Amino acid sequence: MIKTEKPHPERRLRGVLEELSSGCLRFLTLADKDQHHSSRTRLDRERLKSCMRELENMAQQATALRSQVKRNTMKDKLKLVQNFLQKLRFLADEPQHTIPDVFIWMMSNNKRIAYARIPSKDILYSIVDEEMGKDCAKVKTVFLKHPGKRGFGPAGWTVQAKMEIYLWLGLNKQRKDFLSGLPCGFEEKKVPRGQNLPSFPPISLLYTKKQVFQLRAHMYQARSLFAADSSGLSDPFARVFFISQSQCTEVLNETLCPTWDQLLVFDNVELYGEAHEMRDDPPIIVIEIYDQDTVGKADFMGRTFAKPVVKMSDEQYCPPRFPPQLEYYQIYRGNATAGDLLAAFELLQIGPGGKSDLPPIDGPTDMDRGPILPVPLGIRPVLSRYRVEILFWGLRDLKRVNLAQVDRPRVDIECAGKGVQSALIQNYKKNPNFSTLVKWFEVDLPENELLHPPLNIRVVDCRAFGRYTLVGSHTVSSLRKFIYRPPDKKAQQWNMAGEIVVNMEPEVPIKKMDTMVKLEANSDAVVKVDVTEEEKEKKKKKKGGGEEVEEEEPDESMLDWWSKYFASIETMKEVYNKELEAEFDNFEDWLHTFNLLRGKIGDNDDNATEEERIVGRFKGSMCVYKVPLPDDIAKEAGYDPTFGMFQGIPSNDPINVLVRVYIVRATDLHPADINGKADPYIAIKLGKTDIKDKENYISKQLNPVFGKSFDIEATFPMESMLTVAIYDWDLVGTDDLIGETKIDLENRFYSKHRATCGVSQTYSIHGYNTWRDPMKPSQILSKLCKEGKVDGPHFGPGGRVKVANRVFTGPTEIEDENGQKKPTDEHLALAVLRHWEDIPRAGCHLVPEHVETRPLLNPDKPGIEQGRLEMWVDMFPMDMPAPGPAIDISPRKPKKYELRVIVWNTDEVILEDDDYFTGEKSSDIFVRGWLKGQQEDKQDTDVHYHSLTGEGNFNWRYIFPFDYLMAEEKIVISKKESMFSWDETEYKIPARLTLQVWDADHFSADDFLGAIELDLNRFPRGAKTSKQCSLEMVTNEAELPMISIFKQKRVKGWWPFVARDENDELEITGKVEAELHLLTAEEAEKSPAGLARNEPDPLEKPNRPDTSFIWFLNPLKSIKYLICTRYKWLIIKIVLALLLLIMVALFLYSMPGYMVKKLLGA
Repeated sequence: MIKTEKPHPERRLRGVLEELSSGCLRFLTLADKDQHHSSRTRLDRERLKSCMRELENMAQQATALRSQVKRNTMKDKLKLVQNFLQKLRFLADEPQHTIPDVFIWMMSNNKRIAYARIPSKDILYSIVDEEMGKDCAKVKTVFLKHPGKRGFGPAGWTVQAKMEIYLWLGLNKQRKDFLSGLPCGFEEKKVPRGQNLPSFPPISLLYTKKQVFQLRAHMYQARSLFAADSSGLSDPFARVFFISQSQCTEVLNETLCPTWDQLLVFDNVELYGEAHEMRDDPPIIVIEIYDQDTVGKADFMGRTFAKPVVKMSDEQYCPPRFPPQLEYYQIYRGNATAGDLLAAFELLQIGPGGKSDLPPIDGPTDMDRGPILPVPLGIRPVLSRYRVEILFWGLRDLKRVNLAQVDRPRVDIECAGKGVQSALIQNYKKNPNFSTLVKWFEVDLPENELLHPPLNIRVVDCRAFGRYTLVGSHTVSSLRKFIYRPPDKKAQQWNMAGEIVVNMEPEVPIKKMDTMVKLEANSDAVVKVDVTEEEKEKKKKKKGGGEEVEEEEPDESMLDWWSKYFASIETMKEVYNKELEAEFDNFEDWLHTFNLLRGKIGDNDDNATEEERIVGRFKGSMCVYKVPLPDDIAKEAGYDPTFGMFQGIPSNDPINVLVRVYIVRATDLHPADINGKADPYIAIKLGKTDIKDKENYISKQLNPVFGKSFDIEATFPMESMLTVAIYDWDLVGTDDLIGETKIDLENRFYSKHRATCGVSQTYSIHGYNTWRDPMKPSQILSKLCKEGKVDGPHFGPGGRVKVANRVFTGPTEIEDENGQKKPTDEHLALAVLRHWEDIPRAGCHLVPEHVETRPLLNPDKPGIEQGRLEMWVDMFPMDMPAPGPAIDISPRKPKKYELRVIVWNTDEVILEDDDYFTGEKSSDIFVRGWLKGQQEDKQDTDVHYHSLTGEGNFNWRYIFPFDYLMAEEKIVISKKESMFSWDETEYKIPARLTLQVWDADHFSADDFLGAIELDLNRFPRGAKTSKQCSLEMVTNEAELPMISIFKQKRVKGWWPFVARDENDELEITGKVEAELHLLTAEEAEKSPAGLARNEPDPLEKPNRPDTSFIWFLNPLKSIKYLICTRYKWLIIKIVLALLLLIMVALFLYSMPGYMVKKLLGA
């Protein structure tokens, strides 16, 4: 709507919403009248209520939405409007069929053979066009299918019958309209009825107008068809149905890509109705593909539908519509796609002059194939002579055929009826490569590349008595990537013009050139490569887990391979988070791998996945080009006609190779044990070599760091598939496979990208970054120039090297182990290698020093990743000089440290207790400390009793020994998870010191007052005095200067204790003066110190005021406190009560005497 609509689509949407809301309200008024109709059941009434509720709600939403539709909100609102549409469709669908559906049965001998079911709502008539069923009063094609269970699955996909049918369902009062949709030009034949009886529908219709047509079906070819035979191939033929006629193409044996090249002519096809109706809406053509079987009926392989291009007798047979173009039609088998059909269909009206007016059918009848008409010239593709060169390299991993091993295989190549056979491999086990590498054949192919027929690769095994058994086949559906295109002469001249000088800075990662300089002929242009300081200072590299490691540049002697890996310091740039193959196009720069398939493709029930159908792999390549070959290629120096286009390919004789596999680590492994963990170890298989590193399993880890390298000697091509698996170690029973990854080493070894040993970023002859390859950069460069027929390398004075027309500059000195500088060309050669892709013609991107990340898969759980493995592989031919020792990538060992923490004093600790006698606020303070992860080794100071001011004096030393990984800034702890654990589990946790202040209680639990946690790598410097120590040291860490105990070694100061109050806000609950002292294990041994205040190096006792026995020292004060504060009101109450009692007693005592006196008047 947004793309195709004229300007202002938002206005249109507003109009639609307005129409929707008014329509909803109109429905509500109609439904309200109809609601209490006597004929309605309770279900009807409830459903009506539900619809009214929903539509009322929708009307309100539509009105609200209309005001929000603006040009910028158009897309979002359109999605909401589509939700309305879905809801309306849902409401319109009746849950109970009020009108029954229409069933059409095909009977034979009173037996129901096939049926079609037509929903009544689709053929319901209404005088309002929008309310009419979609198939009402239309001639429709209906396919009948098997009833019951036979109608489901592959058996039910074949159509039992096809009918052209016209249906109309409406009210009795609308019956006059029931023929309104029929094609015009008929007379009704009615049953004669008596007077005043309604006229019934006619018993038959007699068409006076009919058009006679000829249908020409140009069946050219099909590709990627369904494999219906156990050989993995089919014997396909096509059956074309049109109206009441059907015809078949010929059967082509054993192919999935048949080229029928056949014209099927349907003569005298009668169609009824007006000519313009025929032209605009011709009947559909059904094409079904079948597999011919020698025994039994043909198997259904797929179906497609097409509409012909119609030419009426008064139209000219000329472009643009005629002759029709070949088109691809998607073939469906059930709901799955099953190939493509390349065909064209034309429907030609036979005019009054008869068939003589029709365009003639060109071309002779092909009598070799029987009386078969080929597709005429105007429609069939224009063909050209092409040569197809095939490189036969070898066969790999061939499975058994009929229980017998494949021993003498051969490859047959076929394309468009022509083909070539490879040499026979005499002994597949000894050497699976072909003796003759390149063969060719010539074939006529269409000029239009899209119409190129597929190329079929078939592998057969030569058995005893001259029998040939099919092993497997592969169809190359598109030859596009194998077509040779001669290089553009102009572009080549432009490339070679002038010299391009590339300035290099020493030992700095090179950024690719962002801009290419346009060169005039014979110009001298200098292209400067941008070298940014940022690259040099880049110290952050995303780690697998996603966290960033920040590291300052350490001392050179501290660096190792892990420094490169984690911190990417000046060297390692490439850590691929995918397979190396994905980065370098599967290393199929000249050697391609084709999977060979055999067996039927499974349908829904018996699913034979593509993986299961693979029976081996064919390695080779092909090159397709028009003949004759361009002269400049043939005249090139060193052109060998036996190799054709495959010049300079290496020999495929067996070669001995040293394969060095480096396994860095695995991440996100699938848990294999009940505890949700795994005990992984590495298993490597290459040919007959099988290494299981079982004794070095890593306990209870899903992200193990292996850091191992393995050397294996192998012979290519027999041993070229490397399998690296991760197993889960089990104490009892067999070990479980977690996942494995397979690497085809052969393609890497022979690739032009030079994947044998990654090119480092710098050349160094000593230290952690030593050059790994036995060949020096200058030797590699000379070899590449020779192989690529490139002029060079020419090393010149002043640090210059010229290769082809590129000039590189760089450093010319190297430092040896003793710091002596020597002249060298290696840096220059390496600069060229790192820019090899910029070299004209021969250039390609060379594989850099890298780590690749490969997914681990388990055959039992296909398609689900079981984890990822970081690794790389180096390969060295054994006939070359031996490589140096493997790089040490073993995991770094944690260093032993000892942290001594002295708690000197506390201040302003909140007072929790009230003194029982004196009532003063006080606290019995002690401090607790531990390193994170070692809570069970927590240490407490002694208690400073009865602190009245929050001040505490301790002079107390904690000692925490720990193992620390400097590179990862983590403490390493090894402990058993539970008493039943077989071995210890290693944990890596941040180095954090926790200090807490507590109030000690004798009879109840101690009260927690506050805490501080210090990250030993970055924590705020302690305040010099207690007064300067504030809450900001915790809340405002970002702005404060941070220190690391691993750099400072010794720190003393005041830090705040904090806790959360009732409002969940942080408040200071005390301050602590502490001293942190970090020593290595060796230093700690030389200068030992005692825990607490013990020997050696004891701390003096704190000077604490003696407040414990205040009751004896000042009894008067205590009594005064007791009376004045605790029991003041109680004493007052008792005194008042006693006075009242005395008064009542005196009253009772004196009352009798007073009464006598009063009575006697005395």
